Amino acid sequence: MNFTSQQESFIKNYLKKIINGEAAIFAGAGLSVGAGFVDWRGLLKDIAEEIELEVDKETDLISLTQFHVNEKGGRGRINQKIIDEFKEKAEASENHKILSRLPIRTYWTTNYDSLIEDALEEASKRVDIKHMVSQLPDTTYKRDAVVYKMHGDAKYPAQATITKDDYERYHRKNEAFVTALSSDLISKTFLFLGFSFTDPNLDYILSRVRLFLDGDTRPHYCIIKRVSKNDKNSSTKADFDYNTRRQQLLISDLRRFQIEAVLIDEYSDITELLQEIENRFKRNTIFISGSAADYSPHSESDSLEFIHSLTKKLIEEKYSVVNGFGLGVGSAVINGALEAIYNAPKKLNEEQLIMRPFPQKKTGRKELSELWHEYRERMIAFAGIAIFIFGNKVVPDTDNLAADPHATKLILADGVRKEFNIAINQGVIPIPIGVTGSVAQELWQSVEQNFDDYYSGLEDAKDPFLALNNSGTTLRQCIPLVIDIISTITKKKS
Repeated sequence: MNFTSQQESFIKNYLKKIINGEAAIFAGAGLSVGAGFVDWRGLLKDIAEEIELEVDKETDLISLTQFHVNEKGGRGRINQKIIDEFKEKAEASENHKILSRLPIRTYWTTNYDSLIEDALEEASKRVDIKHMVSQLPDTTYKRDAVVYKMHGDAKYPAQATITKDDYERYHRKNEAFVTALSSDLISKTFLFLGFSFTDPNLDYILSRVRLFLDGDTRPHYCIIKRVSKNDKNSSTKADFDYNTRRQQLLISDLRRFQIEAVLIDEYSDITELLQEIENRFKRNTIFISGSAADYSPHSESDSLEFIHSLTKKLIEEKYSVVNGFGLGVGSAVINGALEAIYNAPKKLNEEQLIMRPFPQKKTGRKELSELWHEYRERMIAFAGIAIFIFGNKVVPDTDNLAADPHATKLILADGVRKEFNIAINQGVIPIPIGVTGSVAQELWQSVEQNFDDYYSGLEDAKDPFLALNNSGTTLRQCIPLVIDIISTITKKKS
C-alpha cells in the first residue's frame, strides 16, 4: 500500500508514542463488527421492531432503547438481547491480533464483547479488566495491559450502559471511570478505532479535558473511512455530496479536541496501517543469534569485545536487543547492553534488553526439543531484524569415547540454523556476519546467493552486507556495517 503523506505522518508519530510507552487505544463498535459481532443498529433491530419502529430510520439510538424500556416497563428484553448477541465467541480480527502484539498497555472501549482481552491473552499477556467502578482500585499483579470497559461487559447485561437513563446517571454513578479516562487523555496519545464519535459520555469527557487544559490538549488520532459513492447511504449524487460535507464538518469539529482524522478509502486499509506500524516497531528490535565454544579464526578476547561493542552500539542507537543467552555469546550481550544503559540512564532503559535463557533439563511432559522450538518462535517474534554470529558448539566425540571418556569435538550449532529458519518464516530480515565463521558464514552465503529475495527494495544494504564476509574486514569494522544495514532497513516502508 502506498501511504498518503497524512498516513505516513500518523504512522511515524504514533509509532514513537508506542515505543515511548505513551500510546493508548479507544475501541468502538466498528472494531468488533470486523470480527463478526453486530453494530449498535444490528443489536437494536429487534428492539425497535418490538415498539413498531425501524432502526434504520432512527438517528438517536440511545432514545430508542429508552423508548423500549418505557413501553415494556423494564429492560429485561434488552438485557437478554445483549446476552444473545454476545454469547457466541467471535474470533478476534487481524486488527485485534496486531494491537495485542504491540506493547500498548492501555485500552478503553464502549464495547460489551471480550475480543480485546481475548486477543491480549492469546498473545500471552496478563490482562487487567475493569468493567465496574469497584474494580478500579485493584491492580492485577504484573499486568501487561489494562482494558477499561466503560459501558460494561456482556456477561453482566443489567449493568451495561445502553439506555438514556444509564447515560444521564453515568457521570454520578461512574465518576471514577470519567476521572480515569480524563487522566489517560491528558497523559497518553489515543488512537480511536471503529468509533463514530456520537457517544455522549465520550463527548462530555473530551470537552472536560479540553476546558481543563484550556485547549492545550495532547494530540490524538482516529481512522475514518472517506465517504464513497459506493456507500449504501451515498448512492445518489445529492446524498454523496451531503455525506461528504457532513464528514468534513465532523473532521473539523474533532480538531477542537486535538483529534486528527486519518482518512482511508477502504476499511481493509486499517489493517495495512496497523501492520505497517507493527513492522516498523519490530524493526527496532534486534534478535542476536549465536553460540561459540570456539571463536576461530578470531581470538576469544577480540570476539567477546566485538559482541560487547556491537550490543552496546545497538542499545545506544535506541534499538532493543533480544538474546537467548547462547553459549559464549550471552554474557557479552548482557554486559554490552548494560554498559550502554548505565552510561545514559536518562536516555536508555533496561527494557531495551530482552534475555530469554533456554531451559536445560526436561521437567514436564514436553520434550526439550519441542519446548526449545516454541521458545525460539516466541523469542524471535519480538524482532524484525536478526543478527547471526559464530554458531558452533562442543559435543561428546562418540567415535573416541572408548579411548577417552572425556573426548569432545567441535561441530556447527544446529540451533542457530533453526533460529534462522524461524526468523525467515516470521518475515524477519537476517544479517549473518560471515567473518565470524561457522554457521554464520554458511548463512551469509545463503543470503548472498538470494540477496534480492531477503532484501527486497533494500539495494543500499548490499555493499555493507557483502563486506560482512570480506576477509579484510575486521570484527570491529563489522559494527558500523551492521548499523548501516539496520538503518537502511528501518527507513524502508513496507
